[in-house]
Amino acid sequence: MALKRNLHNIDIVVRIIIGIALIYVGFIDTSYIANSTIRIFLGAFGAINIVAALMRSCPIYALAGISTYRKKT
Repeated sequence: MALKRNLHNIDIVVRIIIGIALIYVGFIDTSYIANSTIRIFLGAFGAINIVAALMRSCPIYALAGISTYRKKT
């Protein structure tokens, strides 16, 4: 089953930036957050955002019927 694109280019860039920031805070510089469970959750959420951006499709958007992608006509 092929995933239908539902992310606009701006949405993709924002997801990558947020994903990198969350991975940094969650896994690299752990001095920002003391609770290890929250750090792991934030780092994993950042990784999921990067994967969704690279796939150009968000499964949550697909379930909700949301699409920020507009085809050029």
